[in-house]
Amino acid sequence: MGYIYSVLWFLTAAVLVGRFRKESAAIYVLSVYFVYLGSWWLIDELVPVDMLAGSYGWTLRIVSAVALLLALVVHFAFKPREEEEDDLEESDDSQATVDGHQ
Repeated sequence: MGYIYSVLWFLTAAVLVGRFRKESAAIYVLSVYFVYLGSWWLIDELVPVDMLAGSYGWTLRIVSAVALLLALVVHFAFKPREEEEDDLEESDDSQATVDGHQ
């Protein structure tokens, strides 16, 4: 079953980068995290150690929390810049329309 999870995480990372890379910079953070999860589940299947128990489980939880916080910070840090660029484009379009009618 772990192989299915591993493939699922790798495919999710590929789809995020392939289709949504222009949406937000947080996509890259999440894609790296999903590759990490895919690797984690693959190692869990290949190695006879339970990767979800003990210190390994805590490592996964800590990395997951850091990835979530990092994705949120990146998303909200780049969002104002994207909105400013959209506002500039809209003002340029409206200015061109006004100039075109005069």
